[in-house]
Amino acid sequence: MEIARELKDTSNALREFVASVLERNLGAEWLAMCGLSEKRVENWRRKKAGAEEQVMPMAGAEHPIFFAPLEDIAELLKIHWDTEFYAVFGDLETTRVFIRTLEKYLDPDMARRELFIFQKHLVLGICGELRARMIAYRSMLEVGKEGFPRIESVKDSFGNIWTVGKPMRIKTNSTLRVGDVVEYIITASDPEQQPLQYRILGYKWESSNILRLTIDEKMVGKDGKVNLTIRSNRKFHAYPLGYDDRVVFEYQILPRELPFAKKN
Repeated sequence: MEIARELKDTSNALREFVASVLERNLGAEWLAMCGLSEKRVENWRRKKAGAEEQVMPMAGAEHPIFFAPLEDIAELLKIHWDTEFYAVFGDLETTRVFIRTLEKYLDPDMARRELFIFQKHLVLGICGELRARMIAYRSMLEVGKEGFPRIESVKDSFGNIWTVGKPMRIKTNSTLRVGDVVEYIITASDPEQQPLQYRILGYKWESSNILRLTIDEKMVGKDGKVNLTIRSNRKFHAYPLGYDDRVVFEYQILPRELPFAKKN
């Protein structure tokens, strides 16, 4: 497994999870009440603006927390430990050590170095432990039992983004036509750290978390739905149709655009 990708996915999953818990406990305007100084939060916003100057902002623009350093995430856990975080991570100081360790290996200077085997195992172990705890907690809230994989984020190639805490169904403002091609990147995790499979409902399961869909005529409609699902390799799954988690993207889908008829 690529260490850099695992570090990035785990860091973003942690940011998403913290944001969802704080929104659930403090409301939609939780950022203004999070307990961090305005200077620190403004730094997130500056980094976000700088990133958007280089790349066109996506339709589902990312929350400023995605630009927060992990030390700020650790501080949020400390401030709001008694909300839900204690039930997720168990011990505050151990969790803060885990986060500081990940931040160390995310440092650009460290990222350019070849890691020793023991360092790779350290990073993978911490990533696995943090993600397993978050996924198990979400499973308890959403399904009522532990042990099922959960989707952490989905992005499509038109800039629409789903993250933890949003409704399972996301109504995009995108209009597609028959013949258009859409790509999806799904980030998900299994509490037992087993390989996952990914599928667009109606198509075959794949081991890659990057899925590609060509829009066809059967999908034409005002609310054309694309069901993105994941499952583990285990015998039993969270839902009767054989998947463990699902996110639905809705588009307006029109017939293929025909060329203008030539005038006589």
